[in-house]
Amino acid sequence: MHKKEKEKEKKINLRETISKYQANCYRINEIADACEAEQRERNDEEDKEYKALTRENQLLQMKMQAAHAESLRESTPKPLNTDAILRENLLERGKKVTVLITREGEDAAAPVVNPQTTEALDGTGIIPIHEQEMLKPIRKGLIYDKVGLNIRSGLSGTLRWPKHGKAVASFADEAERLVDSSISWDKLETNGHRMGIAIPVTREELEDSHGIVESVVKEEMPKAIIDLINGALFSTTDKYTGADGKEKTRKVVGPFVAAAKNATQFAGAVPTRKELLKMVADIAAKLDLTAPCWIMTEAMKAELRDVKVDAGSGRFLCENDMVLGYPVYTTAEIGEGNIGFGDWSYQAAGFFGDWDLIADPYTLARKHSVDFVLNARFGTVTLRDDAFVLGKVKA
Repeated sequence: MHKKEKEKEKKINLRETISKYQANCYRINEIADACEAEQRERNDEEDKEYKALTRENQLLQMKMQAAHAESLRESTPKPLNTDAILRENLLERGKKVTVLITREGEDAAAPVVNPQTTEALDGTGIIPIHEQEMLKPIRKGLIYDKVGLNIRSGLSGTLRWPKHGKAVASFADEAERLVDSSISWDKLETNGHRMGIAIPVTREELEDSHGIVESVVKEEMPKAIIDLINGALFSTTDKYTGADGKEKTRKVVGPFVAAAKNATQFAGAVPTRKELLKMVADIAAKLDLTAPCWIMTEAMKAELRDVKVDAGSGRFLCENDMVLGYPVYTTAEIGEGNIGFGDWSYQAAGFFGDWDLIADPYTLARKHSVDFVLNARFGTVTLRDDAFVLGKVKA
C-alpha cells in the first residue's frame, strides 16, 4: 500500500473514532437526563452501560491522541544542514550562494496576515468593563476663602460704608486767624448681583443612571458658582468667557482690575527682590497691614523659588510658600506674568439672600426633561484702593 493511501486510511479512521466518541458522550448524556428527570440513581442496566461507554471512550481518547502525535511527527520538516550546503556549493563547486536571513518561523513569501483585534468585540459585552469611581474635574487656585477675605452671608438690601477724608491742621502766629478746614464725605455701596447656572437633563438620563447624574449635577452647580466668584475676585480684567462661549463683562470685580490701571512694570521676566519690596512698601506707607498676601500663578511661584536672595546664604526669594515674610497663594485667574499684593481685610464681600436650587420637572415636561437651576447673589467692594498693588513682568 502506498504512503498516500495509508495517510488517507488514517484520516478516515480518525474521523470514525471521533464520531464514535461523540455518540458515546451523547448516550451518557441521555442516561444522565433520565436520572435527573426521575430524580433517581442509575439502575443496574444503566450503570453497566455507563461503565462500558466510559471505558470505550477512554480507549478512543488514547487512539485520537496517538493519531494526532503521529500527524505532527510526519508533518514536521527536517532541519536543513546549512553548513553542508554552503561548503558543497561555495568551497567545492565554486557556485554563488545567496543567503536570506529571516526570523524564526517567518516565511518571506507568505501573504500579509491581519489578525482580528479586540476592536471587533467593542460594545458586545464579551470583554468585561469594570466601573471605577467617578473622576471629578480638577479645580486649582480656589483661594477666595484663604486670603483673609471677610465673607458674610444672609445679607439683604444694600451695604453702605460712609467714609470721610482727613482734617488738615495748620500753624498760626499769635492772634492770627486760623484758615478754615473741612472734611470730605463719601460712601461705598455694594449690592448682591445675581449669579446662576441651569442644566437641563432628560428623564431617561436621570433614570438610567440610577441617580448618578442627578448627584453629579447637584454637586457641580455650587462649585461652578464658586469658580465664577474666584475668577471675579482675582482677575485683572472685567472680561470673561460665559457658559455660551461668548465674551462677557463681569458685574462683580475684585481689587486687581483697578490696580491694573497703574500696575508696576518689572524690568525683567522675573521680578527682583528689590522690586517686590517696593510693592510692599507702597502699601505699608499708606496703611497698617493686617492680612497681606501675594497672589500669583504656580509658574511665577516656581520662578521665585529659583531666585537667590544673595550669593552665599543658599536662601531663595520664595521659601515655604512665603515671599518676604508674607504668604503666597496661587491661582490661574490672575494671569501669567502678573503678581498681586494686598491686604484683603480692605475687601468686603458677601452673599445676599439664600442659595436657591430648584429641580423643575414642569417647564420641560413636553421634552420629558428636568431643569436644574441654581441662583445666588454675591457682591464685593474694595474699601481702600491703595490696599492693593499689581506688578507685571516684562513681555
